Amino acid sequence: MTFSQSSSATPAPLDSAWPPAHIWETMGAADRASWLGQIQRDRARRLELDVAETDLRRRRPRVDQQDDDNLEENREPPPEVKPLIDIFPGVSAALLTRVFERKLKATELIRFKEKSVTELDQEDRVFKMTESGGTVGFKKAAASLKDWGPNPQIWTTCFVAYLAVVGYLFGEKHPKAVPNLLMFMRQILDFAQTYQWLEAVLPLALNFHQYILDKGELSTDNYLITGPFREKYLRHNLTLPAKSPTNPPTRPRQARNTRSSNNETEVCDKFNTTGCSWEGCKRRHECTACGLSEHGASSCRKKK
Repeated sequence: MTFSQSSSATPAPLDSAWPPAHIWETMGAADRASWLGQIQRDRARRLELDVAETDLRRRRPRVDQQDDDNLEENREPPPEVKPLIDIFPGVSAALLTRVFERKLKATELIRFKEKSVTELDQEDRVFKMTESGGTVGFKKAAASLKDWGPNPQIWTTCFVAYLAVVGYLFGEKHPKAVPNLLMFMRQILDFAQTYQWLEAVLPLALNFHQYILDKGELSTDNYLITGPFREKYLRHNLTLPAKSPTNPPTRPRQARNTRSSNNETEVCDKFNTTGCSWEGCKRRHECTACGLSEHGASSCRKKK
């Protein structure tokens, strides 16, 4: 079909680029030709944009399609961090880099917990829309307080690993850093003996540690938990229930001496002291001083 033929044909009703049929029929040949030319130019432009977008998506690096966390995971670690990757096989290079660059958040300590491959594969994730091309990425769900467990075990394990990393990275320049952190850990573990872990002590540990991290100081004595922090988190209603005293196991009653059996081979001690009136006593009622049965040793004249 030639251009002149197409310009005289009635436009398809489903094509929104064409004018309504009743208007098309009233248009002259020149107007129809102009309209068709504009339609063709618009379609060519849309096709060009589609090709450009497809090419851009194909050439865009994969890391550009990932979220901020994954970008950090794919960074080349600094030279100071590389030796630690083999020393701490369960810790990611990105986390070690965050410690080195003083960007670590206290809540990220849980990432020092070693995980098996199965645990990593089954780790909770959430969907996240990215701004680059509207693609969908994955972002690890933020850890909640319950993820730390009902006691200090997980926090302590992670904090000790963090201590080791700090020692390797900053120990030479800041020799007080690790001892100060150890004192902080000791305070937390002491508080855990008196207060509830998830409701009181863990929030105190994370928030005070973050307070120190925000100050960016490694060699000060500011790791001693201050009064305002203790008052805010260690409230009376969050103390642990009192423990009932544990009674030592009852040991079998032992004989005070060899004269403990109730038979005629033994002399009655009570007869010789205060007097024995027990009808079931089978021990010999005789004085241990003179041997007579009329009196006990307490009233024996021979003893005097």
